[in-house]
Amino acid sequence: MDSTTEKLVTLARTLRYEDLTPAAIRAAKARIVSTIAVSLAACDMEPVRIARRLAQPVAGGPAARIFGSLLATTPDMAAFVNSAMVRCLDMSDSYVMAAVSHPADAFPAVLAVAEAEQRSGRDLLLATALIYEVQCRFVEVVPYNHHGWDQTPVVALGAAIGCARLLDLDDAQLRHAISLAVTPNIALNQTRTGTLSMWKGMAGPQGARGGVFAAYLARAGMTGPDDIFEGKFGFWNQLMEGATFNLPLPAGFRNHNFAVQQTMIKSFPTRFNCQVPVFTAQKLRGMLAIDQIETLKIESIRQAFQRWMDLPEIWKPETRETADHSLPCTVAMGFIDGTITPAMMEGNRFKDADVLALMAKCKIELPDEFADVAPEIRCCRLTATLKNGATVVAETRRSLADDMADPGWDQAVDKFNTLTAPLLSENTRQTLLEWVDRMETQSGAGSLVDLTRL
Repeated sequence: MDSTTEKLVTLARTLRYEDLTPAAIRAAKARIVSTIAVSLAACDMEPVRIARRLAQPVAGGPAARIFGSLLATTPDMAAFVNSAMVRCLDMSDSYVMAAVSHPADAFPAVLAVAEAEQRSGRDLLLATALIYEVQCRFVEVVPYNHHGWDQTPVVALGAAIGCARLLDLDDAQLRHAISLAVTPNIALNQTRTGTLSMWKGMAGPQGARGGVFAAYLARAGMTGPDDIFEGKFGFWNQLMEGATFNLPLPAGFRNHNFAVQQTMIKSFPTRFNCQVPVFTAQKLRGMLAIDQIETLKIESIRQAFQRWMDLPEIWKPETRETADHSLPCTVAMGFIDGTITPAMMEGNRFKDADVLALMAKCKIELPDEFADVAPEIRCCRLTATLKNGATVVAETRRSLADDMADPGWDQAVDKFNTLTAPLLSENTRQTLLEWVDRMETQSGAGSLVDLTRL
């Protein structure tokens, strides 16, 4: 096996619950609350309905349940459907460095296995920390998106390792689970180009499903190919044109900042890199009226927007998936309405005349000063030139330190209550929040799924 696989096996085998700091545990709980919130809020979206129709009930063998309906199905299908709910709003937490990670996509995978195997809340917390550590450290250094590949294999990798830990796989089985997760799940980044389809939100769920399947295959004795990263036809040579990467996985955990502490919990149902621009639009909204604007210059991160800025679909979105990736569209909506909500996206607010009219006044520039500090610092500056010739400027910068400064619990609770108030009773919401708050004491992870019944 190659050295990359060995490093991943070592992490999976050596990380203990006792290594997690109180800050990491609190952050993990916050991200679980955020994940459940966006899942339930997306329960009736069309991609979720399609996925749910394919999940068949099971009468025997390992089984896990789907959020909302509590249908018992195979763990891999439960992971797929529940992960589809996580992704559909594009409102789960994110980590963007050399590439993009939506690490919560893999949470339904470890939850499904934890339920199927009757593992504890403490076990689920450890598996959650693992899936974040694997995915986020991978995208810190491997720019696979820029080479034309989507995130599916990275989600599958994180999910497989988290599930393997829950299944108590030995070193050899872990190696095979990693191989069986990555090898069959290479995905094209065409998914995120042009007019975006429903599959934009399903690429991660496919990885979650693949990770569960890989872990169970490895436990049953299935073997996978050697050298999947460093081999002649491995990840580095086939996907990265021969460039090799040393994943920054921790060798020890003393004074370690865990990846689960470092992701950004989204406030709006938009692409990660559109979050700061929407915050900036909110600032500008408080400084002038829309009828004063002659032109609006948007300056942001070159690495995030260069390949998107000239696509005609971005300037006139036809799907919500395209709209939530559109810099001018999200800025316009944020300025006009003061926020962006799931209901606005589902209601095609991005097609309305006033949004399109403000977008028509926009131009995009991607300055060196912002590119030089990205991705560690995300920047946006909006310069409105008014009809009287004056200019008004609003700017926002957000750093990794900002993301990590707050564990995110209060933000996640507010988000959970806002998104699930139409779906769950106040008593159920409070019970679920208390369950997560004390999840290290919970004897069965499956009891969390009980509380998602709609």
